[in-house]
Amino acid sequence: MAYLTFRVEVTRDETRAAVPPRIEITAYIDRIPETDVPERGRLSRAYTDVWNSRLRYAGDFESLAEALAAIEAAYPEADAIRCYEYTVDDEYPVEKVMLGRIDGRWVPRQPRS
Repeated sequence: MAYLTFRVEVTRDETRAAVPPRIEITAYIDRIPETDVPERGRLSRAYTDVWNSRLRYAGDFESLAEALAAIEAAYPEADAIRCYEYTVDDEYPVEKVMLGRIDGRWVPRQPRS
């Protein structure tokens, strides 16, 4: 049986207050995430005593649409999401094409240099 979880993580750069948060989605395919997240189905504040203090919010979702809806609700100004895929055969997550928001829709785009 196939197993799929979309983990969203929102981090901040502690050295620059004006920089928007970094948002990432990792698709765990036939692999269970190694660390536990406080909530399933919504973004919630990460525990600072367990997580690196840069991690602000995290959540696991059953579909990409649910993950994107949670991001849009929490960060309506977000315009880019880094994407990764982590399968049972991979030692580390593999970076995929980034998502960018154009006319209110999330579409694949090349990362900024």
